[in-house]
Amino acid sequence: MVEVSVSILSVQQENAIRTFYNLEEAKVNYFHIDVMDGKFVEQDTSRIMREYTEYLKQITNVPLDVHLMVEDINKAIEDFLAV
Repeated sequence: MVEVSVSILSVQQENAIRTFYNLEEAKVNYFHIDVMDGKFVEQDTSRIMREYTEYLKQITNVPLDVHLMVEDINKAIEDFLAV
């Protein structure tokens, strides 16, 4: 069996809800959340990924696969578990 985890890193904010719905309709197994803090890696995606996580928790039951690329791993875990 193959399971598919789709990265939402490049989802355009103005199309986010529609894109998430389309991905769910396509039967993805997971939404892959790439969390970067701008320190451990150059790019900072923490704000938008948290926002997308909040959207997803409200509109779907598809599980989230959260990939943490951050210096403060404990804080990031707490932040995303709280959503």
